[in-house]
Amino acid sequence: KGVVLIATWGQRGATFPNMVTEKGLPATIAIHDALKIQLDVQSLVGATFGKAYCGVVGGTLRHEFAVLGPSVNLAARLMSSANNKGILVDDAVRLMASKRFDFFAHRPVKAKGYIDLVP
Repeated sequence: KGVVLIATWGQRGATFPNMVTEKGLPATIAIHDALKIQLDVQSLVGATFGKAYCGVVGGTLRHEFAVLGPSVNLAARLMSSANNKGILVDDAVRLMASKRFDFFAHRPVKAKGYIDLVP
C-alpha cells in the first residue's frame, strides 16, 4: 500500500500566527518535492489546520502514539481524494498562506464524515 507520514507543527500554547506560512507549508512542499526529485517517489498530501490530540492511545500493555481529530481526518480525506494530484489544502491553510503562496482552485471534495463538500 505504501507509507503514511503524519507531520504536525506547533504545540498547545506554542503556535504563532505565521506557523503555517513560515514552517508547515514550506516543509510540506519540501518533503513532497524531495520525494519526487531525489527518490522518484510519487506522494499525495492533504494539509489542514486545526486542533488535534497528539499522544498515547491504548492500554498499558499495547499502546501507540497517535494524532487524532477532525483536522487529521480531513487531511487523510484530502490526501486520498481522486482530485489530488500532489498537495491539497483545506480552506484554513489557503486563507492563512494565500499572501505567500499561490493556489490553484479545484472543485470541492466530497469527504466522508462531512455533509457539505469541502472547499
